[in-house]
Amino acid sequence: MRKTAVALALGGLMVGSAQGAAPARPNVLLIVADDMGYSDISPFGGEIPTPNLQHLAEQGLRMSQYYTSPMSAPARSMLMTGNTNQQAGMGGMWWYQNTMGKDGYELHLTPRVTTMAERFQDAGYATLMTGKWHLGHLPGTMPTDRGFDHAFALMGGGASHYSDAMPLGTGEEFHTWYTLDGKRIALASDFYSSESYARQMSRWIKETPRDQPFFGYLAFTAPHDPLQAPDEWIAKFKGQYEEGYAPVYRQRLARLKQLGIINDQTPLPDLELDKEWDSLTKEQQRYTAKVMQVYAAMIANMDAQIGKVMETLKQTGRDKNTIVVFLTDNGANAAPGFHYGSKPEYWKQFDNSYDNIGRRGSFVSYGPHWANVSNAPYARFHKTSSGQGGINTDFIIAAPQIARQGSVSHTPMAVYDVAPTLYDLTGIDPRRQIKDKATLPMVGVSFKSYLTGKAEQGPRRQIGVELHNQVAWIDGDWKLRRLVKRGPEAGDAPWGLFNLRQDPLETHDVAASHPDEVRKLSEAWRKFADDTMVIKARGEAIEYAGVDRKTGHWITLDPKTMDPVVSDIPAK
Repeated sequence: MRKTAVALALGGLMVGSAQGAAPARPNVLLIVADDMGYSDISPFGGEIPTPNLQHLAEQGLRMSQYYTSPMSAPARSMLMTGNTNQQAGMGGMWWYQNTMGKDGYELHLTPRVTTMAERFQDAGYATLMTGKWHLGHLPGTMPTDRGFDHAFALMGGGASHYSDAMPLGTGEEFHTWYTLDGKRIALASDFYSSESYARQMSRWIKETPRDQPFFGYLAFTAPHDPLQAPDEWIAKFKGQYEEGYAPVYRQRLARLKQLGIINDQTPLPDLELDKEWDSLTKEQQRYTAKVMQVYAAMIANMDAQIGKVMETLKQTGRDKNTIVVFLTDNGANAAPGFHYGSKPEYWKQFDNSYDNIGRRGSFVSYGPHWANVSNAPYARFHKTSSGQGGINTDFIIAAPQIARQGSVSHTPMAVYDVAPTLYDLTGIDPRRQIKDKATLPMVGVSFKSYLTGKAEQGPRRQIGVELHNQVAWIDGDWKLRRLVKRGPEAGDAPWGLFNLRQDPLETHDVAASHPDEVRKLSEAWRKFADDTMVIKARGEAIEYAGVDRKTGHWITLDPKTMDPVVSDIPAK
């Protein structure tokens, strides 16, 4: 499709002409932020202005103990299906030597599971998607192959937020593909990710007949790096972060206490943020403050785009009959930048001068110290880890039937509970077989009774999460945790044990003093892992793999030379 055609497709909003009453069945709008920290938005203690998400929280319920995957694609696979990431085919973000080609590690959604889009489509809903997919880019694995009527999608994990769609690193080019209803497209010259995603979602909602309900999946790539935002949004935060890390962190902790998310007795980690800031030169302080300024601009801009979609709901008479869910895929990204394993010459093309930070042609990340601030109170652990900072993220749900509106719930909930909850709230039978295709039953459970006030307690006590041998098993107040590094030793790290009621930030490992609890919880985890197709990863990690069309075998990139290597494992 030519750029002019795409510009029209992604251009100004079109007011729908369909008349009639709103459908009796509720619409669903599912919104995902990418790599956002726990306390970045105002409903969770942040200083970044997010009035639309604040309004959503005041009209709905915040879940402070919402658990997801340490990384993006596995989290999205669980969200879309109600199954674990291994059952869905996203057992990893990359292969280890003993998982490549194995069931559960196909690295795309498989026919073993049914997606929300497929179920809502089967129930007569219009199914609409804009934003990040990251669940398969080959034929048969794209959004329109898995139940979406319309999809404007970034196929991979991330790219520049402007129309150049620069990849995250060498070997990541396929991640930058954009498709419109399954066909690869070029982007309009004025493309900016958050604005274009929301604009297209609004257009499709307006074009949906008023007597047909819709399921919308609005998957932002903000604030995933590279950190980029329009100049006018960056200017809104000029000078705001020049006092350094610690003042912002302390202010967030104070607001988290005011909200009741943490209490005065919560033990806090010693981060030495004042010392870290003082170790920088004045010029370095000015530079990193500008980087955080851009990060804040991305989130504020995303909130504004959410507001525009909410206004579309109002304009079309759907605002009173739509379930809106907002969540984050994983914790903040603490990587210090240029962290995608690329050759040094790849980065020479970017202009990361002070004046160009956040603009097209720049590539910056905000690093571990701002990530600690962003992830308050769950500092120290971030994206890729099974610590609370990697997997305990934001969740808001608003709908007319939601009880306890405006409050914060500390009831544990898992990412794979979202699908069964939405099915229950919309009257969809998840056991119905679609197109004679039998799929795995969901591991998720419905929270409808709890959310509507019919039950005082949530339906879940145990939550299991695993990615690259990063394990979390939560049972009531207890959390069993395994933290590992990538490499041949992955999976051999000892268990840590934490009492989340007494120590919600995991500052004190009590495994040595509670061996019986470790044994009981590890046995329960092992059974869950066996039932959900988890394989303990062994050997070196393989960064990228595709299919060699000539041999039908997996083709990988050598992690040192980035040269293609055809394996001896047939692709399924």
